[in-house]
Amino acid sequence: MSNALAGFARRYAIPLLWPWYILGFFALAATNIITLEIPQLAKEVVNVISNQGFQNPGPGAAAQWDRLPTIAMLIIALGVLQVLIRSLSRILVFWPGRTIEARCRTDAFNHLLTLPQRALYHFGMGDLISRLANDIGQLRVFFAFGLLQVLNLGFLSAFIISRMALIHVGLTLACLAPITLMLVITRFAMPKLQDYSRQNQEATGRLTNKVTEAFVNVHVVQQSGAAESFLERTRPENEAVYQTNMKLVFIRNAVFPLMSCLASVGQMTVIFYGGYEAIAGRLSVGDILAFNVYIGFLSFPLTAVGMIIAMYERARTAVIRLNEIEDVASEAPAIRESFTLTQEPAETAYASPGSSPIPVISVRNLAFRYKDDAARFGLDGISFDLRPGQRIGIAGPVGSGKTTLLQLLVRLYDPPAGTVFLNGKDVLSMDPFDIRRQCGMAAQTVHLFSDTVEQNLRFGLDHEPSQAEIERATAEAMLLEEIHGLQNGFQTEIGEKGIRLSGGQKQRLALARLFLRKYEVLLLDDVLSAVDQITEVRLVENLVRRGCAIIVASHRPSVLRACDWIVLLDQGRIKTSGTWDQVKDQIGNLAESSDQPGTDEAQP
Repeated sequence: MSNALAGFARRYAIPLLWPWYILGFFALAATNIITLEIPQLAKEVVNVISNQGFQNPGPGAAAQWDRLPTIAMLIIALGVLQVLIRSLSRILVFWPGRTIEARCRTDAFNHLLTLPQRALYHFGMGDLISRLANDIGQLRVFFAFGLLQVLNLGFLSAFIISRMALIHVGLTLACLAPITLMLVITRFAMPKLQDYSRQNQEATGRLTNKVTEAFVNVHVVQQSGAAESFLERTRPENEAVYQTNMKLVFIRNAVFPLMSCLASVGQMTVIFYGGYEAIAGRLSVGDILAFNVYIGFLSFPLTAVGMIIAMYERARTAVIRLNEIEDVASEAPAIRESFTLTQEPAETAYASPGSSPIPVISVRNLAFRYKDDAARFGLDGISFDLRPGQRIGIAGPVGSGKTTLLQLLVRLYDPPAGTVFLNGKDVLSMDPFDIRRQCGMAAQTVHLFSDTVEQNLRFGLDHEPSQAEIERATAEAMLLEEIHGLQNGFQTEIGEKGIRLSGGQKQRLALARLFLRKYEVLLLDDVLSAVDQITEVRLVENLVRRGCAIIVASHRPSVLRACDWIVLLDQGRIKTSGTWDQVKDQIGNLAESSDQPGTDEAQP
């Protein structure tokens, strides 16, 4: 077993040894023992019929004939018992496979949630889905059906060979001689299966990525009449999946028949060599029958060798592909003790009389570059303080770094050490989940789920809000009346990504979701861009009344006018900062060039 697969087994399979695998081991052993007893009884029946029944009738023949019904009933009883114990063995071995699949998928998904966005750029969404669905499914197959076949092959081989040797050692060796060819076949087949399995799973990931992308943006494909273009784009990935699958099929179809052929060669050996020994009087007819049945029992495990090899290679490739996610994660800075906030307040910070000496959020000389564009600073030299109850507006043209700044504050990207502090602590010394429990963020691009309005509002809450709380939050977000106007109110299904809601309704639903939590800080990334001006004014008033610290990125004058301090960004740097009266002329020019009419129109 490869190091990667062995490590996976230690983590997920070994803890399930007791009771599942161990009891399954004994149940499978009992199944095989019962299975091998049936040929012995059949041998006895044949010997009674051939020897006592016809050739040697005498006083003892009647007694032997009288035993036949008993033997027949015993064979039936063993057959029924075999079915029951075999079913139990499969339950005991297959159950851990499902458990491993569920735990591994849960761990992988939880791990993905802890990664910074930069790490996720290494994979497409469809590729991640393929790894969490298809690859983990391959591991489940290996640690359930694959392990069952390995144990079955081991038990049957040991038991059958020992039983055959007790009957006739020479015939046993003659029957097993062709099986040594299996080692040669395996030696040449495994490297090819490993390579083709990796190619196939990678091609499946790329195809899943393309198809998922199309499904998510199906309205764009339909509106632009780009169906044919999309099919052309997916054709290379689809062809790659087909070609790698055909290579795997070729290898499997070459290996499996050869394994079956080995069993057939063994049975042919029994007929010729065993027949010769029977004529010579060294074997009975029952012995030949038992040998043939044993070889028949051994034929499926031999055929399954190729299947086991294929499952092993797919599982090995799956572990490697899952480990690639962890390898990317290792690039992110680990949670650690770091700088503490001891510097003087930032020059660009606003401080009202009597305000808290420790800012809720403090940014000190923040510089950040995107890894895929290292020549360009995303942000450079950013400094400001946010104290409890204060509101800071972040303005700037498109691409000035507003969204990047907000994402750094909640560690969607990791900032440099000693540049971003939350309540005096370096955010790199904090668990990202703790940061996000204190700082709620609403993005301009709202992500909603294909569920009801109420379930989207409840998403991520660690408590069960009352209906009154839900209505209060939606009222503050200026959405309550519109929800009551929907066909089923809060129980209305909003479709994939909230497609049944307008742009403004989506943004206000995201705000209402924030209002249901008690955040210390709200980070709002242009969340009013699709809201009409009348609703916008009322929303701003409601935000001011909440009294919590707020950082809002916007180009709307009505939003920025309500802020205590405004930071104007340009190409990742602070161009100017101050109160509304100090920067309103530059903000006005920006608003004229950036403002868009309200897009509060229902989407098709």
